Amino acid sequence: MIRYTSDCLAAANGHWLAEKPEKPQRSAQRKSIRIFENPVLEFISHSHPATPGIWFGPFILAAWVTAPGRIGFATTAALFFGGVLFFSLFEYGLHRVVFHGLMRRADRDPRFRFMAFMAHGYHHEFPNDRSRLVMPPMISWPLAALFAIFFYGVFGAGRYFPALAGTMAGYIAYDWVHYYTHHFHPRSRLGKWVRAYHLRHHFQDHDAFFGISSPLWDLVLGTFRSRK
Repeated sequence: MIRYTSDCLAAANGHWLAEKPEKPQRSAQRKSIRIFENPVLEFISHSHPATPGIWFGPFILAAWVTAPGRIGFATTAALFFGGVLFFSLFEYGLHRVVFHGLMRRADRDPRFRFMAFMAHGYHHEFPNDRSRLVMPPMISWPLAALFAIFFYGVFGAGRYFPALAGTMAGYIAYDWVHYYTHHFHPRSRLGKWVRAYHLRHHFQDHDAFFGISSPLWDLVLGTFRSRK
């Protein structure tokens, strides 16, 4: 049976401090908490920011080495960048509809509070936890397998691999941009804009700026806000 720590249960059943920007963030006092009593589960719930590239980088390289010879460079590129675009939409929908949908539901119905906290509330409560910012393999691997099945069904055995590789590249970009916005202090104008864009979601408007790797879908779907 999975047992959660008292800190985790207390945080999950408390008020959403992160949903109330006028209140001080809990993360200003504590950057992380222990979630699982079981030391193995606690260990695998953490992930180093390099892990997405380590796990999925070889698949991306393999796709570019093998696919152009079979289906041509142009088709490989189209499938690959289509996969990148597909993941950017998936990322946006997951963040806006699932994660924040659960958080809004939890505000209305306490029965959803723990689920919402585990799905996304933890990140808003403790946004500076370095080891819980990128997806751990116990989540990213099954998700990659589902994407592989989906693309295999859509494109067939000869063409699914470049699309899957593009999705993996989109996922790596998502995780690394997300880590960058929280733990780097950029000097370039672009870097400052990217960081400010995401932090505005955390500290100004939780119903906008859902794109992390790109503002594309915020612009297309009406959740982009001007500075004014």
